[in-house]
Amino acid sequence: MLEKELAQATKIAEIAHKKVDELRKKLVSDSEKAHVRIKRELAASRKRHKTAKARLKSAKVALRKKVTPENKKKVDALVKQAQGFAEALPKVAEAAYDAAEKFVTVKTEAILVDRKAKAANQAASLVEKAAAKAKKKVAAKKKPAAKKKVAAKKKVVAKKKPAAKKKPAAKKKVVAKKKPAAKKKAPAKPKAA
Repeated sequence: MLEKELAQATKIAEIAHKKVDELRKKLVSDSEKAHVRIKRELAASRKRHKTAKARLKSAKVALRKKVTPENKKKVDALVKQAQGFAEALPKVAEAAYDAAEKFVTVKTEAILVDRKAKAANQAASLVEKAAAKAKKKVAAKKKPAAKKKVAAKKKVVAKKKPAAKKKPAAKKKVVAKKKPAAKKKAPAKPKAA
């Protein structure tokens, strides 16, 4: 009964763990996408601001050369556009910073949880191995004990008289084998100079 409940609990835990992993992966991917998107927007707004400043500068130069009401209106419109970009740029930069910070924290938490899960799996496998070894040891201890009880129940048989001692056999001399003589090397021939 207890084993069934334990098996059900482990299945439920595995299912919950899978769902949590899926949600965590989705959160990481969403925050990563948001971070990339806002980073792209920041780069685009910086580029627009740069081009607007360049256009404004050239328009001011043209206005100095030739002052007309039409040129004045164009320069005023460009000034307003450049100011709008300048005001929007810090907001986008702040949003990009927040997205990056959120992404880093979410990614870090995901990595930590993943490492904790791996460590928990390793610990669980070690505990299971230890439990299996303990069961084997208990089973091994029980088997010899049962044999000893059976041996204790046997009847004691009367001892027989020991056989008469025989004279020890004469020791044979062991002849040592001679090693063949080592071959001598031929003397070195003198070199002709």
